[in-house]
Amino acid sequence: MSITTRRVKSGALRYDVRIKHAGQLVATRTFRRQGDAETWEREQYRALQLGEFLPPSQTATPFAKVVAAFLEARRDQVAPHTWRTDSDNLKATPRAWAALPVASIGKGDILRHLTDELKTKARSTVSRSRTTLSALFNYAVQEEMLLRNPVREVSMPPGKEQNSEDVETFTDAELADTLRRQYALNPLMAEVTEFISLTGVRWSELRSLRVRNLQNLTHPAVRVLRAQSDGYEEKGTKTRKGRTVPLVARAYAIAGRRAEGRDPDEYLFASKTGRQLSGNLFRRYLKWGETAHGFTIHALRHYAASSWLRAGIPVNQVSEWLGHKNPNTTLRIYAHVLGEAQDIAAIARLNAIAPPPPPPSDPRLNYQYPPDAGDGLSGP
Repeated sequence: MSITTRRVKSGALRYDVRIKHAGQLVATRTFRRQGDAETWEREQYRALQLGEFLPPSQTATPFAKVVAAFLEARRDQVAPHTWRTDSDNLKATPRAWAALPVASIGKGDILRHLTDELKTKARSTVSRSRTTLSALFNYAVQEEMLLRNPVREVSMPPGKEQNSEDVETFTDAELADTLRRQYALNPLMAEVTEFISLTGVRWSELRSLRVRNLQNLTHPAVRVLRAQSDGYEEKGTKTRKGRTVPLVARAYAIAGRRAEGRDPDEYLFASKTGRQLSGNLFRRYLKWGETAHGFTIHALRHYAASSWLRAGIPVNQVSEWLGHKNPNTTLRIYAHVLGEAQDIAAIARLNAIAPPPPPPSDPRLNYQYPPDAGDGLSGP
């Protein structure tokens, strides 16, 4: 028996467990209950017999320390872009994990984290986060900090699948509600949400806009020339070509207030302290997961494009404003929006030729359509 009992100053009993192997002390732990001490003792000796024993000093390594070691080891093994993505994904893990022993983070913790991520990020992005976590825990297994990789036992939780050919975005009512709630939380950041919904610029493009990019020559507009995703160097736009996006009065008013009295090289949209916007902080300030009806920031771009098409703006023009290389891309992504006008016209024609309904046999069902419906279906 490797359990000894002692009494502390308060008079309570403590149970000290000492695990020995080949004459060497390999692990110690203290418990408040004798049953817990005996269970732990049996588990350690069983692990020794099966060759699965890991010293508690290794399994107790804090998660933050494992992350630092993992990223350092991985720096020269993968491409810089991959390393940056892994680093960003691990920064987005819960803060409470940092001080926890890596062995204490289980399947439930990982599932909750992925589920929370899906509230604000695209499914493909969260799937990439899961890949990073799996690589991290694989590293911990190799370094004998863990016996198993818990991520392998956690499937991606259900969530919206982002599909470029069947995009979902805010309804007018949902966006109005989102803006109302976000303006109540942080007006400076809520303006960013509204500006993207009016211009369709990508988040990376908005971060790179300078004061000098705002213009009002023949009409108010903004020149989109550069892009910078969070954590990456600034580069050209996705198509490597600049474009001009016209601004409606509301969008120009938002941008104009930001530009007033500022240096041309300063960021047009910046934090209160003048620093470049951060996606994670932006979402946190606006409680994005609670206020955005389950949509991502990118859905604001889809909202802008859909609004333009519904307003009758030609596809070629919308394609230019969005920065698509080919108008066919716009047609493919927003085919459902373009088809709405045809559906509406078709329904109107069908209503116009439909015969009037027969009088209902039950008087309680006798009703009239609104007299101004104009659909030829008025009741008796």
